[in-house]
Parts: sequence; C-alpha cells; structure tokens
Amino acid sequence: MDEEEANRSKSFLDFGEKPSFFPKPSENKPSLPPLTTRWLLRKLRSDIWNNLNELNRKKDMVCLVLSYPPFNSRNNETHRGWILDVLEITHKVRESFHKLKKEEYVSELSSEIDSLFHHSIHELEAFIPVEITEEMPRRSWFPWDTKPRSAILDLCVDDFMIRQILQCIQIPGIRRIMISEATDETFLCRLKKLPPVRQMFDIVIHINVIPCLELDYIEDRIIEELGFSKSSGGKADEFLRTHNFLILLHYFFPSNINLLDLGNGWWNSDKTQKIALTGIKVNPKVSASTIISDFDVPADLEIRREDHLLLWNLFCRNVGEVVHSLSIQTLAVDVWRQCCGHFLATVLIARALKDVKDVSIWQHASRAIGFLSTTSHSTEDRILLNALAFVLGQLGSAANKCLKYCASYLEMEGTHNVNLLERWMKEDLIGTLDEGEEIVQWLVNAVLLESFQNGESIKMPDEVRKGLVKFYEAEMNPILLVELDGRGLMEAPKSEAWEEASEMYLMSNRISKLPDNPNCPLLCALFLQGNLHLRVIPHLFSNLVQLRKFILRSCELLKELPAEIGDLCHLEVLDLEETEITKLPITVGKLTNSTSLKVSFYLPANGNRKNNPSNRIIPQNVISRLIQLEELSIGVNPEDERWNATIKDILRELFCLNRLHFLKLQLLEVFPLKDLRNLSWMHLKFIVGNYLKRIISRMPHESAIKFEEEESCLKYVNGVGIPTEIKEVFQHATAFFLNCHLTATSLM
Repeated sequence: MDEEEANRSKSFLDFGEKPSFFPKPSENKPSLPPLTTRWLLRKLRSDIWNNLNELNRKKDMVCLVLSYPPFNSRNNETHRGWILDVLEITHKVRESFHKLKKEEYVSELSSEIDSLFHHSIHELEAFIPVEITEEMPRRSWFPWDTKPRSAILDLCVDDFMIRQILQCIQIPGIRRIMISEATDETFLCRLKKLPPVRQMFDIVIHINVIPCLELDYIEDRIIEELGFSKSSGGKADEFLRTHNFLILLHYFFPSNINLLDLGNGWWNSDKTQKIALTGIKVNPKVSASTIISDFDVPADLEIRREDHLLLWNLFCRNVGEVVHSLSIQTLAVDVWRQCCGHFLATVLIARALKDVKDVSIWQHASRAIGFLSTTSHSTEDRILLNALAFVLGQLGSAANKCLKYCASYLEMEGTHNVNLLERWMKEDLIGTLDEGEEIVQWLVNAVLLESFQNGESIKMPDEVRKGLVKFYEAEMNPILLVELDGRGLMEAPKSEAWEEASEMYLMSNRISKLPDNPNCPLLCALFLQGNLHLRVIPHLFSNLVQLRKFILRSCELLKELPAEIGDLCHLEVLDLEETEITKLPITVGKLTNSTSLKVSFYLPANGNRKNNPSNRIIPQNVISRLIQLEELSIGVNPEDERWNATIKDILRELFCLNRLHFLKLQLLEVFPLKDLRNLSWMHLKFIVGNYLKRIISRMPHESAIKFEEEESCLKYVNGVGIPTEIKEVFQHATAFFLNCHLTATSLM
C-alpha cells in the first residue's frame, strides 16, 4: 500500500489527515498549453468530486450513528455544525462546477474539503471495532452470512430509519433526503401518519412516481397533487414558499435526475421544508451518486437501509461464531430486537453473551432486557438499566464492587492502572494486584471500562458512567418478584403480597379465584397461564394501573373477559390462547399501547352462531385501533359461523397496523388469502380449511414444534385441489402441512 492509500484507510472516527493532492498554484508557475490546462482542470475536478462524495458518505454515517440512543439525547451541536459545513461546501462545489469557475477557486475548495476530514466522534471509539470503522464509508460492509431471514429484523431496521429521519429533518440544512432500499410503500405511509410529522408540517403529501421520468414531470405531479394546474406553476411555487411542507416520493428511479435540482423555487429559509424519496435497491458495488451523475451528490442526506444493520453487525461480531448456531440464532434476534436500537445496551449485552452456547442464559438475557419496570424511566433508560442488570449479574462480587467504585470516584479523564489498583486495595475491594488486573481486564472486555495510552491507563466511558449512576440509584428501590409458579396452590396469595410486587408468577397452579380488590399499584406483569381451575377474572383492573403483561394462556375454564380490561392503559401483552373466551369486549380497543394480542375463541354452548353484529367475536374497528400491535394471533372453532361475520373486517383492519410483523389466523375458506398478498413480508402462520385439533395428533410432537418455530407456516386442511391462492402463499412459506387431502397429486 502506498502512502496515499494508507492515508485513505484511516479510521472513520478520526477521519485522518487527507493527502493534499491539489497544492495552491504558485504565482511564478510557468504557463501550460491550453489543452494541458483543460486536462489538469478536469482531473482536478474529478478528484474533488471523489473526495466530496467520500466526505458526504462520512457525513451520512455520522448522522446515522448519532440517531441511536444514547447519542441522540446528548447535545450534538458540534456535530451538527460540522454537518452544516459539509452541506455548505457541497453547495459551493456544485455551484462552481456548474458555473465553470477557474482552477484557483477550485483548488481553494479542495483545501476546504480536506480540512473537514478532521472531524471525529471520540465517544464511539470504545464501542466500535477499528475494522468496522474502516469499512463504514464503503458501500457493502456487512457479513450477510450472519443476517437471518427475519421479518423482525426488517421491522427493527424500519424503526431505526424512521427514527433517523425524524431526527435529521430537524437540521435546517437538510432539505432533500434520499431513502435507499426502502421499496415498501407502507414505509412512507407510516412516516406520513406519525404525530411529530403532522405537528412539524402544514402540508404532507405522498406521491407515487413512475420510474425513469423527467424532473419537470415530477414537479408537475407535485403541483397537481396540491390542487394547482400545470399552467399555474408560479402560484404553486408561491404557495409552497409560504408553508412548512414535506413531500414524500415513492418508487423514484434516480437514473438521470438529481434530487438537489428538484423544486428550486419552493424554498424559504424561514420555513421547515423537506423532500424525501425512496430510491431503488442500488447495486452494492455502485454508489448512488454514480447512478445519478458522474460528478454530483444525490441529496443532502442519504439514508441507506443496509447501513442500519450496523447494530446487528456489531452484535454478531461481539457475540462471536455462536450466533450462527441454529439453537441460538432465533434467540439472538430476539435479544437484539429487545435492545430497540440502543447502541450501548446492544454492545453491552453482546459482550456479556460472547461465545455463550447455553440456551438458558440466552433466554434469561431475553427476559432481562425486556423487563418492564414500574419506575418513571424512559424506554431508552429502561433498556440500558436492564442491560446493565444482566451484565452485572454475570460479574463476580469483587468485580461489581470495583465497578461501583469507578462509577463514583474514577476521574472523568481516567487514571493510570497502577493508581486505580492501589486505590482498590486501599478500599479492601481486592486482595492482590493480580486479582485487580484480572478484574480490570474483565471490565474492559465488557466495555464497562476503556483502556488507553497503550494499556497503561484506564477510564470509564461517559455513557457507561451515566447509565451506572442511574442503575445504582434504581438499586435503592429494588424490584420485588413473587415467584410461586408450579407450587400446586389452590388459592392466590393474600392481599398483602400484592402491595409491593412488581411481577407475579402464579402459572401452573390450581388457583380458581383471585382476590377481589387487591392493592397492587406496582404490578407490571401478572402470569396466570396454566391455572386450569380459574373461571372468572374479578374486577381488579382499577388497581392494576401499571400492568403491562397479562398472561392467561391455557386457563381452560375461563369464559369471559371483563369490560374493565380497557382500563389497563399501559397493557402491552395480552395472551388469551387456549381459553374458553367466546368473544372480546369492545373495550379491548382502548388498549392502544398493546404490542401483542393472542386469543382463541370457544364455540358457545347455546349454539348462538347467527351472523349478526351482536354476536361478532371481535367488535368492528377494535383491531384497527391497536396501532402499536406487532403480534396478532386469532384461533377459532371452524364450526363457529360468527367468524365468517368477523374475518372480512379483520382483514381490512390489518392494513392499519403498520408495525405488525407476526400474524396467525385460521381461515375457513381460501378466498381471504387474496387480501393478504401484500403481507407476504411478515411472519405468517395460516390454517386454511375446516381444521379441528385432534386429541392425538398424527404429526410427531417434535415435528409439530419445529413446524411452529418456522417463520412462515401454512396448513391446508380438508381442501379440494390446490387453489391458486394456496400456491401463492406456498411461495413465501418456510413450512407447509397438507392434511386430509385426498385429491392432491402435485403442488405445481
């Protein structure tokens, strides 16, 4: 590698010293022939564009990293100022090249570009390996063999992209945003409906644009969408200049069109005005700027879907080869998902699980990171505190005491290792220097401490210190778990046990009755599954103000859910599978924070199955109100005619659930599958046909478990032929079960 290449390969975080390719022209420089001068100027411009594209790519990566918690909550004015400087130099270069400025001016621009490469983000250096920081500016840098086929992963990436968009539209200089590889139209629909978007903009329009069209045509389509005619372009321009607007363009193919040239007469610096488009899935080996033009930058900011796999990449690299294990991979995705894109929490959890093959430890990590505290902490703080609780639980007593000392007394700038070890010994935290050195290494490996000055000194990253301070404060108010599962209890605990409990584990007992009105203001999770004698849920919901998880699965005698269930405004998970519930109360529609709803309906003994609204098993518009829903499972008895009155509305309401990634339904007929074609990207589990569970299943138990673990399952039961709809769903299924079918000879 020559010197020039070595300079270019320096870490992304400190950007390095850019080589000075373009020295300022000397006053005594001899004149060159015109042809040579033109060639040198062309070469100069080409090199400047290459550097400018690289600088903008790094700017995009800085915006991406700063969109993740905890970095998105800190004061980022220094970084924002640098971002605006990059946008300004980009504008200058475009303007100078379009106006064919002289060589001297172009050389000055080169010097300005070089100076911007000095920007750094030192706060990330402890969390991102050097090899990743060097790969970040390149187009394709992810280990695709570690990316499982998972709709959950895709949904999380969508969330990360939307979070970045919401943050970046607050930067005044970012007006035009290209969203690469987000080809699903529901992405922009979801963005358009977000309350922060509605609050920020007077006008929000969403337009489908046919690929490969001219810029003028796209502007005409926008003008028409605003209600103006093509001939009244001046009025439309004036209208846009006086309003805060967000224009969302879908399926825009940027072959010969630069987004920076769109709507040049619409902008007003006193208004909040943005244009965002979703681009095609670009070839990983070709940059977006190359597709648009030989020498141009496509937008003020490019958000690439692929880039937001950064956290998955970090997670996999920190966990190690064990992430490839079939027994671990599903759990790995679940743990990563529950970190909700929290940068520090993801790295901490991954380091704690490095090379761990024990499935039970992974399951414990999943439960720990998803724990729902009753405290007033924000979601981001809760996730970090949960991650720290898990990590510290893996450390020994001595290491925990040393870490607590560092959080309280270690200087912000750090100290020499020897000095720290002596202080630990003075406080009787360690017995020997060797023990102390071992603990230091553990804490560095866990990213709780950071080594610097060639390993001679130690410090604690700022974000770790802030998290630990909050953790130790929360430790003063411990969480009380009541764990009485599988004890054969005939009665629920007395009222006193409910008063301070945060979680109640009462599953797999013989409880038939719950306390009538227990005082449980802190209870956030109540697990009652497998209580086969439980028949009635008393009116206790007025006291469950913090309840977030309510599990009643396999309470086989439970027949009714009280209407007061709607009072649980914080409820996120409700599981009613394998009960004798006959219908849902309309008040379930008030559970707007719900992320998971699972229910199976029992056929009423009175045979009241007539197709009328009062006998619907799910009232109309209940499902569509649960806009946070990520998982939905509905099981029915195939002889229940009320399902026919309900299913059509359920299918219509599903398309209001933009966050849904898991859907399990029983369809008595084939035709509803036509309406579910657009849901092929999510986890789907369908039973099609008249299917009743057998007391003794023909499918081996192990095979049944493996079948249910698949991402997309299709059971086709008691059918006739293989309809087209079944064949289409079959293309997306990872598991297929054909049962009681006498005429099928081929699936083709």
